Amino acid sequence: MRGGLADHTWLMAKHLSETRPVAVLSSRDVYTNAPFPIRASVHDWEDVAELSLEMAATPSDALLLWQYVPHMYGRGGVNRPLIALWRRLKREGRKQVMIAHEIAAPWGRWPNQWWYAWNHRRQWRAIMGLADLIPISTEAWTEQWLRSEPSIARKLLTLPSPSSIERVPVGPNHRAEWRQAQGLPPDAKVMLWWGSVSGPKQLMWVVDAWETACAQLGPVVLCIVGGNPSINLPGSLRSLTRIMGFLKPEEVSRCLQAADLVALPFSDGASERRTTLMAALGHGVAVASTTGHNTGSSLRKADFLSLSPADDALAFTESVLHLLRDNTARTEMARRGREAHDTAYSWPVVTQKLLGAMDSVGLLSVVPLPGR
Repeated sequence: MRGGLADHTWLMAKHLSETRPVAVLSSRDVYTNAPFPIRASVHDWEDVAELSLEMAATPSDALLLWQYVPHMYGRGGVNRPLIALWRRLKREGRKQVMIAHEIAAPWGRWPNQWWYAWNHRRQWRAIMGLADLIPISTEAWTEQWLRSEPSIARKLLTLPSPSSIERVPVGPNHRAEWRQAQGLPPDAKVMLWWGSVSGPKQLMWVVDAWETACAQLGPVVLCIVGGNPSINLPGSLRSLTRIMGFLKPEEVSRCLQAADLVALPFSDGASERRTTLMAALGHGVAVASTTGHNTGSSLRKADFLSLSPADDALAFTESVLHLLRDNTARTEMARRGREAHDTAYSWPVVTQKLLGAMDSVGLLSVVPLPGR
């Protein structure tokens, strides 16, 4: 694990450790309590000599689980020495699972962007030949590579990235109590956006949809959790905003359980790698999102999301208005979303899917070692 003990890796190791012996190899700046050993010893993930020593310190029959996010391992996501290490480990008979959360940057117009994108794809093709199993966090990517590389179909599977926000217990009057604590009327509708602020999350689409909702449906509260964006808000509507900033996980959970609607208009479309989406589903909140090039066939036909094209802001606004207007449809969609989460996207389900995939290719005879 690089750059801190990421919630995703910590939770994966925690759930795997319930049935298998697990250890985590991480960067030196990781210090945390865990129900499994953590070796916070890696200084430079591009130093093959250092990584070789770390690999030599692990049992020779340990199964190595790499969390593959290219930019975590080298400048611009390019790390040729790491590929050489993986290749040598394969020659030595070490078993490796590459859990891909990202694959390659898009092609850019500048030479350096093109160089990074080309090298990411070069690394990925090497991984496809070296890894014993390749779980991919996005179904659309799995579908793409199954079509283009059918010879390695046995290695590929979609493995969603579950939410790192666990659902905390709340009382039956939680919604009203949360609104009271925020100085809001008990019957106020709350539209929530949450996560880190970035272009692909299209926050301004949410703001525009919220303004339209206030104009057509009456007062609607916009709650922004996770980021602290600099956005211009109409003076007449500022009292209907709550910009919460970064909160502790349990407070995020309480916000989600108080919301009527979570708005997540991703520019690349809803996908299984979006932990914000998974958190909303897991907390039983209706979700308005989008379909784009990273939306796989399962989510495109899902009845537990309200989806509009990722390049159509007006259609997204109409989706938001429909859900805010129709209480019955919104409540039913939220129920279906929580059911889908608990049966397909929760940590216990995803962990068992990973174990089953490892068993299917004969890897469960070795000890899993998640690393990043």
